[in-house]
Amino acid sequence: MPDYPEHEVRILGESPAIQKVFDLIDRVAGTPATVLLTGESGTGKEAVAREIHHRGNPAGAPFVLVNCAAIPENLIEAELFGYQRGAFTDAKIDKTGLFELAERGTLFLDEVGLLPLDLQAKLLSVLENRAIRRLGGITEIATNARIIAATNENVEQAVSEGRFRTDLLYRLNVYPILLPPLRDRGEDVLIIADHFLHTYRDRYDKPRLTLSKPAERWLSNHDF
Repeated sequence: MPDYPEHEVRILGESPAIQKVFDLIDRVAGTPATVLLTGESGTGKEAVAREIHHRGNPAGAPFVLVNCAAIPENLIEAELFGYQRGAFTDAKIDKTGLFELAERGTLFLDEVGLLPLDLQAKLLSVLENRAIRRLGGITEIATNARIIAATNENVEQAVSEGRFRTDLLYRLNVYPILLPPLRDRGEDVLIIADHFLHTYRDRYDKPRLTLSKPAERWLSNHDF
């Protein structure tokens, strides 16, 4: 497990499954490669994205998170690319997009599998040309933001069903990392539970808390 001060620990565990993830992070963090994180909901994709950013960028570099599922379809393009004043009715001022805000840092595209197809094409163009254009703008703006994408979708199935572009998957999947569910991580569940006990003990100034043996057995046997 990475040796960080407790308040900076992002990923916990000692199982072979999570050690493999640590090894993959070590290999990719110092490179500019685009990373695609896959796995079930709750497996820690954002935590891994932040870990890659933390190890691969200088202190203070921006980490910009975009939840592609949380932004309305008619707004996400303007959020990502920004716009020029007058680009549409409510565009009263120029707006900097998230790609520009992530310059020299990381843009984390969470739930990328839910991007509409027309926006997938524009994202593909950015990955190919390393440049964006604001809505209503005519000037291309170079970008060197590192792209990390994540999805809990079966992207191969989405491609076969026509919901995700094959060429975009090829560009995103330069360095794939599949995150294991907690049920495949053995004793990690107890390590994580102990971490939260200590966290909330300190936060609420409680006496030392420990798991009882029945609680440990229940957690260990639960099908997460």
